[in-house]
Amino acid sequence: MELGLWKVVEQWNYWKEKPETGIPRDVTAEAMEFFKGSEALYFFGPRRAGKTFVCMQLLSKLSKKHGKKSCLYVNFEEPALAGNLRTEFIEEIVVEFKKVHGKWPRFVFLDEVQNVKGWERWVRGAVDRKRFKVFVTGSSAKLLSSEFSTSLGGRGIGFLVLPFSFSEFRRAKPKAGLKEYLEIGGYPAVVLEKNERKRRRMLEEYFDTAIMRDIVARHDVRDVPTLRTLAVYLLTNSGKRFSYNKLRAMTHLSFDALRQYLSYLEDALVVFQVPYFSYSMKKALEKPRKYYAYDLGLQGAVSKSFSPDWGRKAENAVAIELVRRRKEIQYYSNKFEVDFIIKEGTKIKPVNVCYSEKPPQRETKSLEEFSKKHKSEPPLLLCGKDNILKWLKTNQ
Repeated sequence: MELGLWKVVEQWNYWKEKPETGIPRDVTAEAMEFFKGSEALYFFGPRRAGKTFVCMQLLSKLSKKHGKKSCLYVNFEEPALAGNLRTEFIEEIVVEFKKVHGKWPRFVFLDEVQNVKGWERWVRGAVDRKRFKVFVTGSSAKLLSSEFSTSLGGRGIGFLVLPFSFSEFRRAKPKAGLKEYLEIGGYPAVVLEKNERKRRRMLEEYFDTAIMRDIVARHDVRDVPTLRTLAVYLLTNSGKRFSYNKLRAMTHLSFDALRQYLSYLEDALVVFQVPYFSYSMKKALEKPRKYYAYDLGLQGAVSKSFSPDWGRKAENAVAIELVRRRKEIQYYSNKFEVDFIIKEGTKIKPVNVCYSEKPPQRETKSLEEFSKKHKSEPPLLLCGKDNILKWLKTNQ
């Protein structure tokens, strides 16, 4: 292996110093429970959500227990490695590690691995041979959650890394309240930045990067203005119902192109969809769906709305938290509306979110009507800032 390339790899490792680990993340503690098994651990989430810091936190804990030279970390976003993004290069790095340190690494971290074509074959081989524990991260939901899981055939365990939850937000800003969280969102660097103008510029840059690098470059999208318009429209109207016909009329895209663009935005973890609740899959597919932002700060920075809608922002915060807790969620609307239906096995639970301290009658009535009609679990009304805060801080 070229000495210059190895020097670049060395610069990213922490064999002589401690890594910067940032604000403790809940997903780190969750992942540590699985480090003894042979399965690869993969972390997927938006860019700048903190996947690298999760790696550093894991690396720090493992280095402390097994020695600093037990870990090898490779950052495939490093420009100096751009001409070597192939599976053979991963093997070259590992072999060079053995030459330099006299032993194989015990833990291998591959950061932003989606940049390496065919990386999953190398990881599968490493898992099958049980050479070392592999940790990988990437900024594509589809690439890491479904395709990697399929290619490994049950040999991998995935973790979604989103921007800070409210509990993590409070670790960074102990005195902050709900309104600050709804305004700033959870991107770690944005939360830690004190200058409001800088925060907004950072969020605008995150949005541009997601569009240009994670969608346009990856999928060779030609009509960038329409893609951007669609993304801004969904973020501006986060939590509202959309039919394909309405979105087609707004974008002038064909049905197939619209579906592709929406899937790209979901894959890049800009937005996520919440479908309609129905016992009939056909009916659910025919109904409009809701789209929510993965981060409230990004939504606010990109939105074309002239005034904040705190009720809708609170609803979006709850939607993000439900996704973080790996809940299957839908919504219901039929004379009355229920914000979320949480499905767990055969059980369903209706949830409404109301930012005001005193809920309108429709909020309680809709839950009562749904529960009576569908024999659901006891409904949940998250009403007022204190109740929303309390729920966001729990792990249920």
